[in-house]
Amino acid sequence: MADKNRQKQNSKALRREDRLWTFRAALVVTLLVVVLAVGSLIAKDREYSANENRYLAGCPALSLSSITSGKFMEDTEAYLSDQFLGRDLLVRTRAGVDRFVGKREVNGVYVGKDHFLFEKPSTWDDARMTRTLNTINLVTAKSGDIRSYMAIAPNATELLKDYLPTGAPVTNQTQQISAIYKNLPHVQCVDLVSPLKAVKDPTTLYYRTDHHWTAAAAEVAFREIAVTMGLVPDAVSYRTMPVTNSFRGTMASSSGIFKASDTISITVPEKEQTLVVTYVNEDKKTSTLFDASKLKEKSQYDVFFGGNFAEVRIDTGADSDRVLLVLKDSYANCVIPMMTPFFKTIVLVDPRYYNDNLPDTIAKEGVTDLLWFYNVNTFLNDTSIGDKLG
Repeated sequence: MADKNRQKQNSKALRREDRLWTFRAALVVTLLVVVLAVGSLIAKDREYSANENRYLAGCPALSLSSITSGKFMEDTEAYLSDQFLGRDLLVRTRAGVDRFVGKREVNGVYVGKDHFLFEKPSTWDDARMTRTLNTINLVTAKSGDIRSYMAIAPNATELLKDYLPTGAPVTNQTQQISAIYKNLPHVQCVDLVSPLKAVKDPTTLYYRTDHHWTAAAAEVAFREIAVTMGLVPDAVSYRTMPVTNSFRGTMASSSGIFKASDTISITVPEKEQTLVVTYVNEDKKTSTLFDASKLKEKSQYDVFFGGNFAEVRIDTGADSDRVLLVLKDSYANCVIPMMTPFFKTIVLVDPRYYNDNLPDTIAKEGVTDLLWFYNVNTFLNDTSIGDKLG
C-alpha cells in the first residue's frame, strides 16, 4: 500500500514538473516573441537588405480605399515580414534547415553541386514573345540602312546541366534562342550557345552565387559578336584582371546560402583610351567604365558602369566612323569594355528604365549599328521592349 502511495506521489510530482517545464518553455517563447516584436517596432525601418539584395517593404499608408481593397493588410503583412528584428538571421537559419532536410530549391533558386546556385529558367509566353519580337522587327524596319544584330546568351542551367540538382525542371534554352532567332528575319543573329558549349571547362563561365556570366564567358561572346559585325578582335590586345574574390551575388542573396564566394574579373584593352562616359538622365560624366566603390558594397557586379541605367553614352576617341547602339540587360555590361576600340561612340540603352523616344536617340547619335544583347531568362520575362519601344 505504501509503495502505491509513493508511486502516486511520484507520478504527481512528475506531472507537476512536466507542467512547470512546459510553462517555462512557453514563457521563454512568449518573451522572445514579445522582445522581437517590441524591438521590431522600436528599431528604425531598413530600406534595403544587403544580404537579400533588394529593397524592403516600408510602413503602408492607411486609407479607406486601401482598407476596402485589402491592399492595406497585404502591405502590412509584407512590412512586418521585412522589418522583423533578426530577419537576416532567420533567413539564413531557414536556408540551413531547408538544406538539412534535403530541399534542392530555396526561394526559387536551385541548389546545385559544387556550391553552384542556379536561377530558375524562364518559360516561353506566346503573347509576350510575339509582342517583343514584333517590336524588334518594327524597330529594324524603321532603322533603314542601320546594321542590326541580336545576341542572346544562354544561362547556367543550359551549360552546367551536370551541376543541377537531380530532377530539377529546366527548359531547353538552345531551342528557345533558336525560336527567337527564327522570328527575326532581317536581324543578323549571333550564335553564342555553340562556342560557349565548346569551352572545355564550363564551370569557368558562370558565377556560383550569381546569375551573371564571368569574364571568361564575356570574352567568348565578344569574339563571336565582333566577327559577326565584321570587326577583327585579334587586332586588339586585352588583359584580364581580378578586382574582387569576395563576390556573393543574387542567387546567394535570394536563397540565403552563402557557402561560396566568387571572383569578378574585368577584361580591358591593353592600350588605354581617353573615354568620356555620360550618364544621360543622371547628368553625370566620368572617364571610366567602372565604379570601384561598388566593390565595397553587396552588389559587386555593379563595378561595371555602377549598375544599370536608362541611357549611357561612351565617347571612345577611337579611329572609327561607326556608332553602336546597344539595347541590353546587365549581361552586356562586362562585354562592352572590349568593344570600345572599334566604335567612335557606344550608346547603351536599358529598355527597363528608358522612357525617351528610340528613333530620336538613333537619329541624334547617328547610329550605324544596332545590337540587341540579352540573356535568355531576362529576354523571355521582359515586357519593356514591347511596352516602351513599339
